[in-house]
Amino acid sequence: MARPRKDGTYINYYIDRELVEKLRDYAEEKGQTMTMALERILEDFFQQVK
Repeated sequence: MARPRKDGTYINYYIDRELVEKLRDYAEEKGQTMTMALERILEDFFQQVK
């Protein structure tokens, strides 16, 4: 059975290549997709700045 679709939206940003490579390495290390890793990084950031 397929997972339900996420309530989300597509984003498209031009990001420094080295930063993307760091994100890719981080996601692989954690066993996550780049989307999952980026979502978690952003959630943690926004929780800290509250």
